[in-house]
Amino acid sequence: MVRSMLASHVLCRDSGFEDFRERLNDLFYPADVTPLSGIEGPGGELRGTRTEHLTIGLMTFGQRTRVDPGRTPAHYHVNVVLRGAIEAATGRQEMVATAGDAMVFAPTQQHRLLSCDHGEQHLGIKIDRSLVEAELEALLGRPLQAPLEFAFDFDLTSAPGRSWRNTLDLLLAESDSAGGLIGRHAIQQHFERLLVSGLLLAQPHNYTEALLRPRPPAYPRTVRKAVDLIDARPETPFTVGALAQAAGVSARRLQEGFREYLGVTPMTYLRNVRLDRVHAELLTGATGVTEAAGRWGFTHLSRFSAAYRRRFGTAPSETLARAGGPDLGERGDLGFGGRRMPIS
Repeated sequence: MVRSMLASHVLCRDSGFEDFRERLNDLFYPADVTPLSGIEGPGGELRGTRTEHLTIGLMTFGQRTRVDPGRTPAHYHVNVVLRGAIEAATGRQEMVATAGDAMVFAPTQQHRLLSCDHGEQHLGIKIDRSLVEAELEALLGRPLQAPLEFAFDFDLTSAPGRSWRNTLDLLLAESDSAGGLIGRHAIQQHFERLLVSGLLLAQPHNYTEALLRPRPPAYPRTVRKAVDLIDARPETPFTVGALAQAAGVSARRLQEGFREYLGVTPMTYLRNVRLDRVHAELLTGATGVTEAAGRWGFTHLSRFSAAYRRRFGTAPSETLARAGGPDLGERGDLGFGGRRMPIS
């Protein structure tokens, strides 16, 4: 499987180190890619493909290499080791992963591959944070109240881990199937959601307990009315009293309903929706921090910045600075309907 994996998506082969580094950064994110020998000799081989929300790369290193992308606030990342060993770190955690091991990196933490051995081969899967959080919210039936944090070490030998790996292998096989259904956008979306929902159910994280609990009953009409109002116009300077009046209940009853069904107060829910809207705008790279914050109802910038950092684990200016990236096709596809990069 490894030899033929992404065989029709080779981006560089037997390249020099500079070319390998350039292609790796183009495919994933700007990173500090350094030969541990201090000599820029052989780089290695890189294969890669994209869908709308996923980037998958197969890396084979030509010498011991360090890869340090820092924090990637717009993406989650999974590495699956196929051959050799990787010494990796996220935040203050470190691990050595060998063939069959996997690791999950969160956008709220600094992460780095301290050492990829000569000949080491692994799959890197970059997943848009927006898709992961949307899938988790759909599974929970409610908005997130804190950033999603996965356990670092991903056990692919467990039954759920094997199922997730099987899904990944099917996606990889389909990517090399000329004229197959994977070329259709609807099928790509199905695979993306299947891979992400599988990750959420297979890998422990800070919402796992909530996912395993029975789903609560649907929101009562009064809570739903207030939620719909906030979701439709979060930039409006709502008060609890105004929301309660619109929902036809007392302010106290509305507060109780929000706490019971959403786990937060109406004002906290409103602030989180506003933060999510600002975050989504900053990820486009098309607007400034002050402009986006003001558009969604934040008038005190220092308080906004503190709340943003608590929710997303990074400053709004950092999100804006890391937004965007190289254009590798109209939708960013490689082989799934976009243009393929040339082999060097």
